[in-house]
Amino acid sequence: MKRLYVALCFLSIALALCIFEQYTVRDAYKNATAYLNTAIEALENEDYEKAQQTCKSLNYYWGEKQRYMTAMIDHGSLDDASLTINSLEELAESKSDSLQDQLITAKNQIKSIYENQKITFGNVF
Repeated sequence: MKRLYVALCFLSIALALCIFEQYTVRDAYKNATAYLNTAIEALENEDYEKAQQTCKSLNYYWGEKQRYMTAMIDHGSLDDASLTINSLEELAESKSDSLQDQLITAKNQIKSIYENQKITFGNVF
């Protein structure tokens, strides 16, 4: 009977970690995409101050979420997205022409992370 309780305990821990991982990735995708959309809109309106502030907020937000996601998901795609997001603030400060391209790249990388972490039959097996 003790084995059954231990197995149930491990099963409940694994289930809780899966739920936490799904929530964290979905939340990071939703909020980071909102930051990126705001920055893209600010660039289209030539409001570089708002774009810079948004990129700074995104960098801080992503740093907070990255701590948890590093323990749960593939490091390759996460590191690529993190490098892109970390470079956005500097590009916004210098009003670089490639900022909008990098914002779109970051958006695509985050979407790729989200799509790869969703619970689907292909991702489980």
